[in-house]
Amino acid sequence: MLVDDAREIAAAIEERLSASACQGVKATVKSEQMSPKTVPAGAGRPVLTNYFIQIDDGTRLAVLNLGQADGLLDEIEQEWNSDRLFEAIRALGVPVENMV
Repeated sequence: MLVDDAREIAAAIEERLSASACQGVKATVKSEQMSPKTVPAGAGRPVLTNYFIQIDDGTRLAVLNLGQADGLLDEIEQEWNSDRLFEAIRALGVPVENMV
C-alpha cells in the first residue's frame, strides 16, 4: 500500500539524514484526502488519499511526492548539511518554504 511505501521512504530518509551532518532534520508522512465532487448514481462516495514526505529542519519546510522523495533518498550523502539537502530538494523542482 502507498502508506507503507511512504512510511518506509520517510524512515529511510530520516535514518540517512541522522547519520549525516543533517541531524535534527525530520522526514514525516503527510496525507491529503479528497472525494470526487460527482459520483455515479448508486455508487458510494470514495475517498482518495495522496501521501507525501514532509522534510523540516525547523526553519525550512518542503513537501515531496513519493517519487521525488525516493529520488532524494538515493542522492543523500553523509557529508551533506541542511543547506545542501534543501539545495537538492530545490533541484527537484520542489518549493522550499521558510518557517520563520
